[in-house]
Amino acid sequence: MRLESLWQDVRFGLRTLRKDRAVTAAAVVTLSLAIGACTAAFTLIDALLLRPLPLPAPERLVELSYPRLRVPFPGALAEDYRFSILQYERFRLAAGSRLELFAITLGMPLQSLVFQDAQGELERVRTQWISGDGFEILKVRPARGRLLTANDESSAVLSSNFWKTRFASDASVIGRWVTWSGRQFQIVGVAQEGFSGVEPGAATDLWLPLTTLGTAKQRANPEWTAVNVMGRLKADVPLSTVQPLLQVVFSNYLREFAQVDRHLNLKTAKHGHQTFAAWQFARPLWFLAVVVGLILLITCANLANLLVARTAAREREMAMRAAIGAGRGRLIQQVLVESSLLAAAACLIGFVFASSAAPAMVSLLQSSQLPVYLDLQPDGRALGFLAVLGAVATFLFGIGPALRASGVVPNEVLKTGGYSTPASLLKPVLAAQLGFSFAVLFVAGLLLLSFQKLSNVELGFAKEGVVLFSLEGNRGLTIQTELLERLRRFPGVVAAGASDIPLVGGAYSPMMRPGIIIPGRAKDSVKPQFLAVSPGFFTAMQIRLLTGREFAPKDAGAGSPVIVNESFVRHFFPGEDPLGKRFERETDDVHPLAQEIVGVVGDAKYNNLREAPAPTVYEPLKGTGAVIEIRTAGNPLEIAPALRQEIQRQNAALHVTGVALQSTRIDETLLSERMLALLSGFFAIVAIALAGVGIYGVVGYSVVRRTKEIGIRSALGARPIAIIRMILADVSSAVMMGAAIGAFGGFLLARLVTAFLFEVKPSDFTSFLLPLIALCIAAAIAGCPPAFRAAGLDPMNALREE
Repeated sequence: MRLESLWQDVRFGLRTLRKDRAVTAAAVVTLSLAIGACTAAFTLIDALLLRPLPLPAPERLVELSYPRLRVPFPGALAEDYRFSILQYERFRLAAGSRLELFAITLGMPLQSLVFQDAQGELERVRTQWISGDGFEILKVRPARGRLLTANDESSAVLSSNFWKTRFASDASVIGRWVTWSGRQFQIVGVAQEGFSGVEPGAATDLWLPLTTLGTAKQRANPEWTAVNVMGRLKADVPLSTVQPLLQVVFSNYLREFAQVDRHLNLKTAKHGHQTFAAWQFARPLWFLAVVVGLILLITCANLANLLVARTAAREREMAMRAAIGAGRGRLIQQVLVESSLLAAAACLIGFVFASSAAPAMVSLLQSSQLPVYLDLQPDGRALGFLAVLGAVATFLFGIGPALRASGVVPNEVLKTGGYSTPASLLKPVLAAQLGFSFAVLFVAGLLLLSFQKLSNVELGFAKEGVVLFSLEGNRGLTIQTELLERLRRFPGVVAAGASDIPLVGGAYSPMMRPGIIIPGRAKDSVKPQFLAVSPGFFTAMQIRLLTGREFAPKDAGAGSPVIVNESFVRHFFPGEDPLGKRFERETDDVHPLAQEIVGVVGDAKYNNLREAPAPTVYEPLKGTGAVIEIRTAGNPLEIAPALRQEIQRQNAALHVTGVALQSTRIDETLLSERMLALLSGFFAIVAIALAGVGIYGVVGYSVVRRTKEIGIRSALGARPIAIIRMILADVSSAVMMGAAIGAFGGFLLARLVTAFLFEVKPSDFTSFLLPLIALCIAAAIAGCPPAFRAAGLDPMNALREE
């Protein structure tokens, strides 16, 4: 009987929703957008942070780490995961049968390899070195061929995804050769489908034997920390029983070689090793989850008001049902079934939206230096989340109207003709909706303004029109001089230079910061940044030469001349002429070479756009350098292929491993900020649109409820402007109440993104004023049409309204 009544309510609900197609369509579209956004955010967070590794019993996986003595920069990881191979061997012996350990290289940069079918062309591939028993301990199975074993010295294994994308799933790839650093490896197998390594967000392409990492001398060096140590606990062996054994080994090792002692951490690796992508994007993604959650709440509040108004219009129907014997539970069921139908349709459309939105969001995270890979295929976790989300949304926007509908008193409703629901019941929900909208607008404004300031920060050099060529191979002095001269004569080239690293390399840029000693002075605690550059570098990057001279080709052999920036002069030689001044760079050399200042240039950003100008020393570059900077007269990408050929024509052993615009490289340091600004701006537009729809609906219903009152006021001589003012006064009170709620929530939400703000504070007056103005404009646009309709009512018709 219960199922029969439920089926009757489903059929009746479909007819009801079909009868009011416009309202139904608007409700489904807005709800599907909110549910789709929430599902897309969950998919990203799950793939990067929450999903266990696709391996048997991932909860038994562990990894070793220890606290850093010094955090390299604010926000960096406080733990270090790198150990020497000698440490790993000692750990493995101490763990015994309780814990199977293996060594692997994690967080490695892309490696340059040559595949047998590539005609000698270098390819940048994400490569890992793993001990021979690593795959066995992880319980990874081969999809083709076999995996690495302890006896392998020249074998390689491909990931399934790389095998599909690079080799088009060609089975004949087994047995081919790949060359890395002059050494050949034979491809012996392909790892199982779905396994792309133990680093979520960073898909491994190729695995090589650990025995081929570094030289024999490096592998025996106790200070050469190059590997991560992971393992699998035996069944029923808790972490607490193994950690003390490994701690003893770790402490003894440190006392033997480093004369220090530190705590060893042994923790679960169920979700894999934390990657740079996880470190960089975890907070933005959690913030995104909060924002889309607010959008869902706004949407649910909007639908709740809509359904309450619709239920009020159907009070006579509900009263008739109650009068002929329908119980309160049956009336609640009917309204909740209608709400469930709306939510089910929204979930279907939202799932399709999420399937497209999640990859689009990943594209906002992509960097040419550190490509992000996330498995976004729909699975049971995503479908389960979608089902729970649909149920929660149904409850949020359906329970209020259902309880209201079930509380009708048949005699009163049938006697008054319906519409017994006072409009005041809708206003608290509207105020809450406006509060959520204001919070989203508040934080979106902060992020957009911050991103605008970051994008227009003074760099100290001109980023447009510069193309960067990353090099590997022979970097002799002769090649540098001849190559740069040939490039400067190339048609369309304005200037060319070279450097060890490009400007603005991001948080993980390998900056050099040795101390300096100025003769006759006490040692200064400030350590300047050092960058090796070639002649022509400052011209190519358009860094201003303030005094002195630039480098000449002869300087590269001398090693003594240096050029410093303004900040260096202000700190070390304030009020003095720096030209001719000498200082020594701290090195292990007993007799360090004195360096003489021959020029001063303007301050330029070195690592990232947020940094304040820091003392910088430019040294003569000895060799070709890792990067060649070329400024062109037109679009650099148009002549980049020809320039690449010219570079490699100079020396066949000189390989170009990457080509990028300087502007693109800078933009890639703002991936998190750009993603936050774009997505929060989009959701701010959605929030303000939903707020406008909510205001329009509530004010329109209020006008209908107060038709007789408005008619009486007009008949007694009230002017239209007074009617308009009366209607908009209610809107103003709701907006002010919503702004107060939203400001409090906005300040709390802003704490999640404080690290991403630049020269913007939540406490600034404009930070509050801009979203308030936006909300007031939306309220005026949405509230004025119903108010003008109320002012134009004919008093006689209004008084006859039932």
